[in-house]
Amino acid sequence: MASPRVRRRHAEIAAPSEPEWLRAACGPIYRISRKKLIYTWKMPGARRSSFALAPSFPAAVFATVLVSAVVGSDVLSRTVPTMRGPGPTTMAAWRPSGGDHYLANDVSGHLDHHVIYFGTDAEVTARVRTAEVLFLGNSRLLFALRPEELRPFFAAQSVPYYVLGFGYREADRFPLAIIRKFDLRPRLVVVNADGFFGGGLSEWAEVVNRDTPFAARKRQLEGEAAHEARRNIERLVPNWLQVFGLPGLGLRRSFNAYRSRTDGTWEISPWPDATKAFVAPSLEGRALARGEVAAAREFMAELDVRGSRLVLTHVPTPEPMPGAGPARFAELLGVPLVTAAVPALTTHDNSHLSQGSARDWSRAFVAGLAPHVRAPGSPTTP
Repeated sequence: MASPRVRRRHAEIAAPSEPEWLRAACGPIYRISRKKLIYTWKMPGARRSSFALAPSFPAAVFATVLVSAVVGSDVLSRTVPTMRGPGPTTMAAWRPSGGDHYLANDVSGHLDHHVIYFGTDAEVTARVRTAEVLFLGNSRLLFALRPEELRPFFAAQSVPYYVLGFGYREADRFPLAIIRKFDLRPRLVVVNADGFFGGGLSEWAEVVNRDTPFAARKRQLEGEAAHEARRNIERLVPNWLQVFGLPGLGLRRSFNAYRSRTDGTWEISPWPDATKAFVAPSLEGRALARGEVAAAREFMAELDVRGSRLVLTHVPTPEPMPGAGPARFAELLGVPLVTAAVPALTTHDNSHLSQGSARDWSRAFVAGLAPHVRAPGSPTTP
């Protein structure tokens, strides 16, 4: 009687050949699994199944698992009370109609850094270059500035503007690189001075600097395709790990943002629920550090060369970024500080304003900014 090693070898030799397309698609995982299954099926006394040896067997297994997951997810969401409400943010995302918005951020990361820096969208580049007013800052500014408040005001003034803020806690170095690259010469630059000066480049901005125009277009195409695929797949099989988090690690925060080609504003979809109201801390912050002073003066000097005026602001938040407060930078540079006192503001994550608070703050902020925006001869009321 042959030894087990000889029987295994004979079983592998006697295995039916696999189709090339299946071998290429499944790779070594299929071959290893196939080898183990064939050894079991070829042993004397084991029951043979012609269907299990057929090339369509893996596809049938996949289809069975998929249907089971779809049906199981539907049953759970209908019968278990704690699983009825939540759903992955990607599944609930809604892109504004009209073709003006592209994907800026989702669970896979930011795309608008590449789009704007490499100029992969001609309309975006044209709008950035012709803007007379630029808004700079991190994601707190992008959540706060609501287009339904900005657009009517700037349309009445006949002043083109663009929100050139970036997520990933981006500070002054990346937007300054864009200003220099495209030789931007806006009439007015409005900066959310919350960790802006002296913050350096974010990790994601360093990735952008190492990439090429081809890589930027590739990232955008792959990101858009993956986003749409996730939206459709999660309607059938929700990503429950995204809903409830990994065991012991909790939830990974993510959001969907679509960016307007026309003015750079973000549309958040869906907006997370608001939390309790907060009281914004002092605008003074700690004392200015030497690096902050040098960065602020360098930024101001660059704007002076381009004939641009600077106005500072501060988007309210319960936890400001590390560094000196906006009031200290305004005093250092001798520029206006425009703020908006809105009572009972709320956030959705203890950082970014909630939808209702963002709308209220934008309305009050635009009213305070109006005297600095109006060109000579423009209307005196917004």
